[in-house]
Amino acid sequence: MISRIIILDVYRKTSYRISKDTSGGYGTGNDFGEGLVPFILKKSLKYASDWPPLFAAYTHAILNKKYKNVDYKKINSFDEIKNQIEDYDYFIIVSSIVCCETELNLIQKLYKRKKKCIAIGPFSSNKPDLYIKSGASVVIGEPENFFFYEEISTISSIPKKLLANNNIDLNLLPLPQWNILLNLNKIKLYGKYKSIPIIGTRGCPYSCFRYCVYPLQQGRIVRQRSPSNIFNEIEFWYKNFGVRLFIFRDPVFSINKKHTIELCEIIIKSNIKVKFVIETHLRLLDEELLNILKKAGLIFVKVGIENADEEILHNEKRFSVKNDEQLNKINLLKKNNIGISAMYILGFPTDNEESIKKTISYAIKLNTEYAQFSIWTPYPGTPVFNEFKNNITVKNYESFDQYRLTFNHKNLTYDQIRDFLSLAYKNYYTRFSWLINYVYKKLFT
Repeated sequence: MISRIIILDVYRKTSYRISKDTSGGYGTGNDFGEGLVPFILKKSLKYASDWPPLFAAYTHAILNKKYKNVDYKKINSFDEIKNQIEDYDYFIIVSSIVCCETELNLIQKLYKRKKKCIAIGPFSSNKPDLYIKSGASVVIGEPENFFFYEEISTISSIPKKLLANNNIDLNLLPLPQWNILLNLNKIKLYGKYKSIPIIGTRGCPYSCFRYCVYPLQQGRIVRQRSPSNIFNEIEFWYKNFGVRLFIFRDPVFSINKKHTIELCEIIIKSNIKVKFVIETHLRLLDEELLNILKKAGLIFVKVGIENADEEILHNEKRFSVKNDEQLNKINLLKKNNIGISAMYILGFPTDNEESIKKTISYAIKLNTEYAQFSIWTPYPGTPVFNEFKNNITVKNYESFDQYRLTFNHKNLTYDQIRDFLSLAYKNYYTRFSWLINYVYKKLFT
C-alpha cells in the first residue's frame, strides 16, 4: 500500500513576515519595531521571499520521488487541515523556534486523532523532547538525509527519535520542486526577477558556533556540491521555468575560493544570463573574486557588520574584520555596483545606550542599500544559551524571533532596546542621502 504523506508548514498569524528559512533553519520574525517606518517595512516584506526552508523542500523532493503525490501545505491552524486528516497516513511538521508553540498545538491535535506525526528541522532536532511529548517522532539531523535512506513505513505511531545519516553526498539529492511548492510567477525579487533559493555548501567552521545555530545541524565541516551539480540546477530552472535570480542560502558563500571560482567560470562559459545573491563574510571578498562573481551574475551581497564597537565584538567572540577594512570592502562593492544589505545586532550583553547609538551612526556612515537591525538572542541549543539560561525572561520559544529581548540585560530594558530598534529603522530609511541613492535613482534614472 502506498503511503499518503503531507508536509505541513504551520505559521502563527502575525502582522509581519515570518521566515523559517533564516537563522540556520530556526527561523525569524521580522518585527522591526513600532512607528511608521517599521510599519511600512513590515508590510512590504510580509510576503517577500515567501518560500519554505530548504530542508523541507529537499524532504518533499525525496519523498515525492519515492512515493509520488506528496503534498505540501502552508497553514496557520489545525482548522485548515481538519477536514483532510483522513486523507493522509503521515504528517510531516516543519519545525522552527518562531512557530514552536503553534506547531506543538497542531501535533497534539493530530496525535489525539491517532495520526503519525514526524517533526523535521534544526529546532526540533535540537529540542526533540518538546515535540516527542506532544506526539511526534523527531528526525535528529538533516531530514532529507534520513528520508533518502529510510522508508517512511518503518516509522511507528510511538513518538521517538529518528537518527539521520549526515554523511550523504549532497550531489545525490534531487532538486527541490519549486514549481510545485511555489507560485514562480509571484516570487519576483527586486521587482522583476523570477527567483528561487539555492544552496551550494553546508556547514561553517568559524568560531561563531558559540552563538550561531547553523552548526547545530549542518556541522562545522564544510560540505559542498560540485560546481557542475550546482550549475545544472541553475540551468534547469533557467531553461525550463524562466528563473533569472538565484538566492544562495549557504551559511558563508565563497568560503572555498577555488570552488566558487570554478562555479563562476562554468556559468560564464555557458553564456546563460542569470543573476544571484549571496551571503558571505567581508574578509572573503577581494577584487579578484569580486570581478569574477560580478561577471558570472552577482548583483547583491548580504554581510554581517553587527556592531560598530570592536571591543564589544571581541568580548563576544564575534568573528569580524576591523572597521577600516569593512569600510574599504563596502566601498569596493559599491564601486562595482553590487547591492549590499548590511546586518547589525543591537543589545549585545555588553551593549549600552552609547554603543547602540554608535552602531546606528556607523550603519548610516556605511550607507548601504539595505540595513537590517535585529536584537542579540541567546538561542536554545547553542553554547551561549547555557551561559544565559538562568537569565531568560520569556516564557515561550516563539519569543526567540531575533527582534525582542529574551534575557535580563544588565544595561538596558526590554522597552529601551525595542525603542532603539524602531529608532534605527526610522533614522536609517528616512535620510535624504538614502532616499536619493536608493529610491530616486531607481525610480527616475
